[in-house]
Amino acid sequence: MHGHSWGWGVGRCLAALLIMATTALASAAETPYFQVLGADPAEVERLPLLQTRAEVDVVGTIAAVELHQVFENRGKVPIEAVYVFPASTQAAVSSLTLRIGERIVRGVIREKQQANADYETAKSQGRNTALLEQQAEGVFRMRLANILPGDRIEVALQYSELLRPREGVYEFFLPTTRGAPGGGESAAQHAVKASAAAEVTDYSFALAARLRGAAPLAEIASPSHRIDVQRGDARQATITLSPDEAKAATRDFVLRFSYAGGAVAEGVQLYPGTPEQFFLLTLQPPASVLPEQVPAREYVFVVDVSGSMAGAPLDLAKLVLRELLAGMRPQDRFNVVLFAGAASTLEAKASLAGTPDNLQRAVRFIDAAEGGGSTDLLSALQAAYALPHSAGVARSVVVVTDGGIVAGDTVSRLIRSRLAEASVFAFGVGAQVDKAVIQRIARAGAGEAVMIENLDEGQPQARAFRRYIEQPLLSGIDVTFEGFDAYDVSPMPVPDLFAQRPVVLVGKYRGTAQGRIRLRAQSGRGPYEAVIDVAATADVSQANAPLRTLWARNVLADRLDLGGEDGDRENLRRDITTLGLDYGLLTPYTAFVAVDDAVRTQQPSTTVDQPLPQRASQVTSYASGSGNALLLAAALQPALQQTVAANAAPVRVIDGRGFRERGDTLVDLAYRDDQPLLRIRRDSAAYRRLLQLRPDLRIWLEQERSVLLSLGRYAVLIDPRGFSDYPDALLQRAVALRP
Repeated sequence: MHGHSWGWGVGRCLAALLIMATTALASAAETPYFQVLGADPAEVERLPLLQTRAEVDVVGTIAAVELHQVFENRGKVPIEAVYVFPASTQAAVSSLTLRIGERIVRGVIREKQQANADYETAKSQGRNTALLEQQAEGVFRMRLANILPGDRIEVALQYSELLRPREGVYEFFLPTTRGAPGGGESAAQHAVKASAAAEVTDYSFALAARLRGAAPLAEIASPSHRIDVQRGDARQATITLSPDEAKAATRDFVLRFSYAGGAVAEGVQLYPGTPEQFFLLTLQPPASVLPEQVPAREYVFVVDVSGSMAGAPLDLAKLVLRELLAGMRPQDRFNVVLFAGAASTLEAKASLAGTPDNLQRAVRFIDAAEGGGSTDLLSALQAAYALPHSAGVARSVVVVTDGGIVAGDTVSRLIRSRLAEASVFAFGVGAQVDKAVIQRIARAGAGEAVMIENLDEGQPQARAFRRYIEQPLLSGIDVTFEGFDAYDVSPMPVPDLFAQRPVVLVGKYRGTAQGRIRLRAQSGRGPYEAVIDVAATADVSQANAPLRTLWARNVLADRLDLGGEDGDRENLRRDITTLGLDYGLLTPYTAFVAVDDAVRTQQPSTTVDQPLPQRASQVTSYASGSGNALLLAAALQPALQQTVAANAAPVRVIDGRGFRERGDTLVDLAYRDDQPLLRIRRDSAAYRRLLQLRPDLRIWLEQERSVLLSLGRYAVLIDPRGFSDYPDALLQRAVALRP
C-alpha cells in the first residue's frame, strides 16, 4: 500500500514518479524473502516479515550483531520456507537460533553435505528443522521445514565484522537489499523473481546500537534514518531509531561515526580465550595530514579495455582516470597499463613525473583506447610490477574494470606476493559491475573496492577515491614482536598506511600479554618508528570474543582468494571445511543445521514459486555501491498504473473523511507516503486492541473488507492478510490523538 496522496491529478503523479526514478541513489533490489514451498497456493502463507530487529554492539572497531527477524504463518497448510537474506560481505556468521512458538532450536555447524542430509531426514520425519548455507558472498539461504499454520518464527542470527574507516569515518552497514549479479565471474549467482508489492515490503524495523570507542567519539550520524543518540562518557553512546522515523524498513541502515584527535593512534585489543588467544592491532591515521607527512607517491593505473568494457563502461573508466590524473603533483610519478588480450604500457621504461605534458600524454593514450578483445589481467599486473620502483616511494596499483574478467587464484596470489611493493585498489565501473571480482582484487591487495555504476557518479566518486589514496603516510611497514609471542598474523606483509584508512593486523598469541610491538616504516619526514607496550596499552576483555571468529573469517577470505596451489581444489575444500568446523563459522563448505525433537506433521509439501520483494534504497553506502534509476522506474510502473486508476475513482465521504476505492480497499485521502504503515488483520488481537484504544475509528474501519486509514503520524491498513499482533506501545503511539 505504498503510494502518494490519492488526491493528486494523473499528470502530477506521473511527474512525481519520474522524479523518483531519475534521482534515486540506489536501484530497486532484492530484500530478505521467504520463497514458500507448500501446497495449494491459495492456502499458503507467503510469510512477509513482521519485524526486523538488530542489536548491534560496537567495541572499538569490532561490530557484534544479533539480527532478529520475526515472521508469521497465517496460511492453512504446513510449509517449507526458503529464506534468502543479505549481510555484509565481511560478516563472520557464527550462530543461528530459531524460536517457533515456545520452542527454541539451536543450530550446529556441520560439513555442508552432512548438514543437507540431516535436514532432509528431519524434514521427511515431520520435524521442524532449519538449514543455513552461504549462497554467495554476502548472501545466505536458510530453509525451514514443517512450519505449521499459526506458527510464529523468530530467527536470531549472530555475526561479527571488522569496521574499517573511509575518509576518517567508520561505517556500520546493515543491508536489506542486494544488487543483481553482473556478467562476469560471479554471474552464476541465482537470478530470482522480484515483486514491489506492498504486502511483502511492509514490516517494522527496530535497531539498538551501542558504541564503545577505542578513543573519544566525535561525530555520530545516520544518512539513512533519523536516530536518537544518547552519549554516556566521551567513549560511549547508545543509538536507537527516532520514534518519528517513517518507513524505516524500506531502506538499508547506515551508521557512521568518527574518533576525535589528530595524532596517529595505536591500539591493541586482546581476547584471552581457551585454548587460543587472539589480538587485533590497529594503526589509526590522524584526521588531518600535513603535506610534509606525505611521502613520494607513484600510481600505476591498470585499465580494462576488453570487449565487455565497450561503450558506457569504457567511457566511465576514461572519466574516472582523467579525474584521478588531475590530482597528480609534479613530484608524483604515474603510469598507465591498458589490457585486453595483451597489455600495453604508456611508458615501459619507468613511470612518468606528474607534469602537465605527461598528464596530457596519458589522457591521449587512454582516449585512444577502444573496447574489444578478451581479458588478461594477469599479464597487465605483471607488466605493472615489472616497472622500476624507487626505494621510499609509496606505490599504489589501481585496477579499473567492470569485473567481466577472470581474476581467480593466480591473480590473487600474484597481488598478495607483491604486497610489500604496492597496495592494490579496485575500481568497478558500469551498471553490470561484478562486485565480487572487484572486492576480491582489492582484498588480495589490502586495498579498497569502489563501485561506480553511471556517469553521473563518476566525477564525485573519483574525487573521493583520489582523496583516499593520495595521502600515503607510511610505506615499507615492518612489524616485529618483542616478548609478545604472536603467530598466524594476517595480512603479511603489512600494507601501506594511508591518511584515510588504518592498518589492521589480526593474529594469535601465546602466554601472557606482555612485551612490545615495534613498527618501522618510511614517512614523508624520513624513517618512522612506533613502539607499543602491550601490557600498558592493550584492551583485554571478554567483549573482544568476536576476535576468534574474525581471525577465522580473515583466514577464510585469504584461502578463498588465493585458492588451491596448482589448482588443488580438494585441498582447498578440506582446509576451509576444517576451518569452519573448528571455529563454528559459516563457509562455502560448511552449514548450520537445527533439528527439533518433536514430530509435528506427516503432510508432504509441494513447491510454490515465491517472488522476491523489491526495495529501493535511498542512501549510497560504501559497501553497497549505488544503483540504476531505470530499474527503479521499472519497479514503479505497476504502482503508477494502480495510482492512476485510483485517482479515476470517485471520492466517498464517510463521517467527514474522504476515501477512494483502490481495488477492494478503501483508501483515506489523507494518507501520505511518509507515514509508517501498520498492517493489521481484522479478526486479530491487534485489531481488537486498536478499537479498544480508539473506539471512534470503528465507523471507518468496518466499512469495507480492507481499509487504509490515516491516523496522523501513522496509518493502519485493516486487511485479511494483515498481522495478528503488534507491540502494545507501538499501537498506543499509532493512535495517539496528537501526532
